[in-house]
Amino acid sequence: MSQSADSVKRMDRKIGIIKLPVNRLHIELTNICNFSCEFCPDSRMKRQRGNMPTEMARAIIDEAGREGIAKMVLFHVMGEPVLHPDLVDLSAYAGEKGLDVCITTNGSLMDGNLLHSLQDAGVRQVIVSLQTPDEKTFSMRGAGGISFDEYAQRVTTLTREFIKYPGNMELTISFLSSPLRRLIFPVAEEFSIADTSKDLKRHLRLWAERILAGTGIKDRLPIVLKQIDRVRSFRENTIELTEGLSFKTRILGDWVKKGNSRIVKARFGFCQGLQENFGILYNGDYVFCCTDFDGKTSTANFGNTSIVDYLASDPVQEVVRGFRQFRVIDPYCQECIGDTSYLNSFVKQIGSILYFKLIRGV
Repeated sequence: MSQSADSVKRMDRKIGIIKLPVNRLHIELTNICNFSCEFCPDSRMKRQRGNMPTEMARAIIDEAGREGIAKMVLFHVMGEPVLHPDLVDLSAYAGEKGLDVCITTNGSLMDGNLLHSLQDAGVRQVIVSLQTPDEKTFSMRGAGGISFDEYAQRVTTLTREFIKYPGNMELTISFLSSPLRRLIFPVAEEFSIADTSKDLKRHLRLWAERILAGTGIKDRLPIVLKQIDRVRSFRENTIELTEGLSFKTRILGDWVKKGNSRIVKARFGFCQGLQENFGILYNGDYVFCCTDFDGKTSTANFGNTSIVDYLASDPVQEVVRGFRQFRVIDPYCQECIGDTSYLNSFVKQIGSILYFKLIRGV
């Protein structure tokens, strides 16, 4: 069989009821981060901190590429992937194995040299999690040693470097909105980033002006501002600054809230975990999805269970089968889709189905 035919065969297969390739495989190169964001569960994570051995990362990439497991590799579940010493080499290695690579970073350690190294390594996309767009909201980041002005300048410089030398990479600057704050964080009024569409548009306009001013594409600003005028805080938005460079917005989640609250567990709902993405923590533990920051869904370890065998295992297949019937089986999933009151839990369960089935079209 030719290599191209073999590729087609690998890309059109199932493991039980999971269709391959899944969209994303999260390989956590490190769970260490130089930020400690208040809206991230980093401070609640009970796992030890550490880096994935490069040999393990290569072995995971080998199987993922050989078996057609995923379309794209992302080098995080928790942590700042730029802190791993072999990030660039592993990015290039994944590309050699036929996997697209996306790097999500807070951007504080990124510079032009690293950007170009990742471009040379064939990285398809870098997402800079700007998230908090002004000095007030930046105080949520727990970014000791760097002020908002310094951070903003680093992100601006990085983006302008990309504008000059875009290569084949996509660069995305990611923002958060918080329209559901009173539902998601009913007792945490401080988690306000962009509660309204008006707030979100204002932040985006300021950043568009900051980045584009004085560049060779400054004349695109009116076009960009027209896109921003159509932005709504209750949905995910994409604003294209120029080819390969965009702003994206997403709605603030509720990771941080649940650690200190009693949860009314979900019994029904839907999630794409395991069908659309799954993760491998830095120590080799498998997790059902990219939001399991503490490894609570882990049922196996890469050290003694291949990816194929993990996906074929009874616990994994049972969870996927449940979601396809709108049943929530795993205790962690029940907490994730649940909430702190019966009303909020019911709304989230209904919302999970509407979001994935109607908005995302899954």
